[in-house]
Amino acid sequence: MNGSLHIVDMETCNGDGTCADVCPENAIEMVSSKPATVEERADGCILCGQCIAVCPTEALAMPDLDADNFSKLAPRPFGYDEFFEFLRSRRSVRTFKDRPVEREVIDKILTAAATAPMGVPPHTTEVVVINDPEERRFLLDELVKHYDQMIRAFSKPIGRAIVRLSAGAETYGVLKNHVIDIAREANELYRRDGTDRYMYQAPALMIFHANRWGMSYQENAHLVCHHAMLAAVSLGLGTTIIGMIAPVVDREKSLRTRYGIPDDHRVLTSLIMGYPKYRYRQGIHRDLAGVTFH
Repeated sequence: MNGSLHIVDMETCNGDGTCADVCPENAIEMVSSKPATVEERADGCILCGQCIAVCPTEALAMPDLDADNFSKLAPRPFGYDEFFEFLRSRRSVRTFKDRPVEREVIDKILTAAATAPMGVPPHTTEVVVINDPEERRFLLDELVKHYDQMIRAFSKPIGRAIVRLSAGAETYGVLKNHVIDIAREANELYRRDGTDRYMYQAPALMIFHANRWGMSYQENAHLVCHHAMLAAVSLGLGTTIIGMIAPVVDREKSLRTRYGIPDDHRVLTSLIMGYPKYRYRQGIHRDLAGVTFH
């Protein structure tokens, strides 16, 4: 053993120094051509496992990382052209077949979602999966009630002032210019014939929440959602990231309790998914708002 953080098999280690070179925290140094823990930097180790992952002879281990967490990587399965065509095939889907998403499919999506970058391990992101039709109907009723309250608040000057004060100028602008009109139409359609414009009668919903004290917790949760979305598409599902659900679940204590969301977590985004009713036959070109090189 060289130091307290890393364990080195001296017989299989070839002393190439890749583990020390790849360590983002400089917590490994080469001593007599063998890796050793830099003790004064050991507390800075983020347990990313990169040192173990790059070792060509599997000579390195760490007591704080279970060896079962590591597995062999296959050669890169596709190139840029195949990857781009896959991305181009993704569309936001809001019309689904009346077919449940199987549990084994959901499990595959969650396994893929967990591969998303997490900042400092372990993940701070958690997922609530709602695939029971009765539960989705319950949540739909709650969404309609919540947005009815917001619509009423925006109908009066004092209500708008209170919302602006509590939400801040930026969020207030989004609510005023986008959300209220969307919610008003959605609620009118719901009262007319039960139309669901919040979850679009999707067979499955994932809600992503994370510990608000975790580093980059918001970015990490959105990356987990994005990985889940792409995994679902690879499995033949249609998906749409929905922004109208998370704020309601986050604010409503009864919903937080119902879905087991801890007090120190923030609900950040949600993803609907299901088998698409129609097949898209053409992609659409998209550009970024702008690109600058310096």
